Amino acid sequence: MKSPTFRLTGISKTFGGVHALRKVDLDLAAGEIHAILGENGAGKSTLLRIMAGAEILDAGSMQLSGKNYFPRSPRAARTAGVCVVHQEPAITEHQTVADNINLGCEISSFGIIDRAGQLRKARQALKAIGAEAIVDPTALASTLTSGTRQLVEIARAFVTQPSVLLLDEPTSSLGRVEADQLWDAVRTMAKSGVAIALVSHRLDEVRRVANRATILRDGAVVESGELSMLDDDALVRAMSGSVAKELQARSARTHEKICFQAGSFEIRRGEIIGIGGLVGSGRSRWLRELALKSGAARVSEDRRGEGFAQSLSIAENLTLPFLDRMGRWGIVRSSEQARVANKWREALSIKCTGPWQRIGDLSGGNQQKIAIARVLEQGTALILVDEPTRGIDVSAKAAIHEILRHAADDGHSIVVVSSDTRELLALCDRIAVMWRGSLGDSKATNEWTEHSMVDIALRGAGVESAA
Repeated sequence: MKSPTFRLTGISKTFGGVHALRKVDLDLAAGEIHAILGENGAGKSTLLRIMAGAEILDAGSMQLSGKNYFPRSPRAARTAGVCVVHQEPAITEHQTVADNINLGCEISSFGIIDRAGQLRKARQALKAIGAEAIVDPTALASTLTSGTRQLVEIARAFVTQPSVLLLDEPTSSLGRVEADQLWDAVRTMAKSGVAIALVSHRLDEVRRVANRATILRDGAVVESGELSMLDDDALVRAMSGSVAKELQARSARTHEKICFQAGSFEIRRGEIIGIGGLVGSGRSRWLRELALKSGAARVSEDRRGEGFAQSLSIAENLTLPFLDRMGRWGIVRSSEQARVANKWREALSIKCTGPWQRIGDLSGGNQQKIAIARVLEQGTALILVDEPTRGIDVSAKAAIHEILRHAADDGHSIVVVSSDTRELLALCDRIAVMWRGSLGDSKATNEWTEHSMVDIALRGAGVESAA
């Protein structure tokens, strides 16, 4: 291995008595893509936040290019050449895409922002990551979907020209086409000498892009080395202590009774319908409109912006939509809230200290599990789920699928929007693909392949007439 650009030694961190990291050692070499793997709550995001200056370590040391490195803030880290792209994009809503891409490195003269210069710079960055056809640099950031917000974050990282790039689930909201464009750009950065740390639950993409891997479990390093020396079963065993279940396709079944119908779209009782398509195709907007028309419970892809009150506890967030069921005469019983939270904590293996832990302290994956639990607990006939396994580790993904299948078997009708074509093929009874805001005809899952779904997502064959 080349001499490390970034070296971490004995990094430890606790939150409220809970050990998030335990004496973690990690080396990043210039020009390599190093995967940091682990289940939800293993400490991956905490480690990246320490590296990026967003958290202060309790013990240990860091060196950047041979010099001591101890950033007190994200700005200090960026100044030193360490840039992070978080799983949840940090976007300034009222500014344009171009302004967001140039945030922190604005082009100005005598205190006046050079808007034309910033626009040119933003276009160059978007072109570099293959997103110029997806993201309009003149658009307001408030109009962006979660997927396109992630692309803006990546473009911002390109603008800063870092020596170290930290990627926290960068493709969790992206489909295969957008992800491939992103990885082409990341490889280009690595070839230029940037050291890259990648946190991802998608083992297939880790295999394609990363050179080495360090695996965390319960905040400690349990394995580290060349990826070529570890097969997927070995990686999963190191992460969880067991082998992950295979993603099994849903068996064919007949559904008779219509649960909901609007225009050409209909879903039957006990059916799971998948919606595919590219980022920016209008899938999430369509799902929000469907929720308004039907009164269905919905899991948003933006769990921080729409999903939760980050300062409230797990139990409070989980039961917020149905507080009337948590007590009598307007008095909420905390014991009942705790009972519901503990039920789902056990069912979904949510890693937390208890039902009253602040939800904002949980990893993104554990927050997503709670979002799924909340809509299932509501018990509505129609359930809408946007990116159900975004940020979910390999062990939990099969469990989430099993829960959704059981819900369908119990009579719920479920609509799933996902950027993961294999997830849709394994989970759904029927699939439709959206193209430029128009939803194509749904077909039985066995009539689709990954290739045919991507082809329609790109070219829209047969979709326009089905709008």
